[in-house]
Amino acid sequence: MAFRRLIYALTLSGVLLFQITNENYLAHFLLCLCIALPLLSLALSLPGMLGCALELSAAPAASERGQPARWLISIESPTSLPLSRLNIRLTEENLLTGQRQSHQLVLSGIARRRPMELAASTAHCGLLELRADRAKVYDYLGLFRMPVAVPRFARILCLPVPADAELPAIPEGQGSRPSPLSAARTGPGEDYDLREYRPGDPMRAIHWKLSSKWDELIVRERAETLIPLPLLTLDRFGAPEELDRLLDRLLGMSRALLGVQRAHAVLWLDRDGQPQLHTISDEKQLTDCLLSLLGTPAPVKGPALDDLPDLLRGPGGPVFRLHITLEGGDGRG
Repeated sequence: MAFRRLIYALTLSGVLLFQITNENYLAHFLLCLCIALPLLSLALSLPGMLGCALELSAAPAASERGQPARWLISIESPTSLPLSRLNIRLTEENLLTGQRQSHQLVLSGIARRRPMELAASTAHCGLLELRADRAKVYDYLGLFRMPVAVPRFARILCLPVPADAELPAIPEGQGSRPSPLSAARTGPGEDYDLREYRPGDPMRAIHWKLSSKWDELIVRERAETLIPLPLLTLDRFGAPEELDRLLDRLLGMSRALLGVQRAHAVLWLDRDGQPQLHTISDEKQLTDCLLSLLGTPAPVKGPALDDLPDLLRGPGGPVFRLHITLEGGDGRG
């Protein structure tokens, strides 16, 4: 715009000099034309400049790593006349790896609602975000400009590529609920525990033989078998290439468990060392987990879960831990 203004200033100076040295009709006409042109350009451009609006979107909203995806920049103008020029500065960021790249778009002769396409960087897993940092629209002569409202960001979920996973042998049961009297069963293989009588217990549940022996009412209660929940854990730090391999193996193991209708949980530490635990029993919960897993920054180095054994718990009851590493998943019980 500075160059165009300089050219106009030189042109106006030349016309003024011609007007001073030549008192004729042509000199008056050129001076009036030189003064009127910027005003006419602004008058024709102003409706479109005032009503110009941008919209960012993505197609598709989710894509596997390495697959093509694109950003769409839609431009709205309330007039039938095309916009002269639009400058947009965009920033694309991977919220998982922190990688960024900037794009500078200079669009000319923009018709109403003309969508522009920009290739998305899907080289690494993560939640990709495109933001418009600044947008400016110009009049037809390029002498005046006006800022355009920054639109809402657009996002693409760049998913891992599920690796082939072989499920380890996960125990179907892990004992029964602890009871102080569980050792005093009357026979081997009976699936119940013993406890003291509480008001409201049915009379048929009373173990009369032991009650008479211990001189207090003892009740038989069916033992509750606790099925361990598979707990997938991973140390969420490393270079982008390492995170890709780690997430591929995690998603492969999670889908394998869902394939056999086995609910499970995923545990990791965020950048601040806070535990993030997600229970997964269907595809929707898996998607929610991936959004959380891929949508926050991962450090290059961080604390390992093995250093914090107190965190290795499920949402309730026993767990069977499957630790996901770059080499695969190992069952640690």
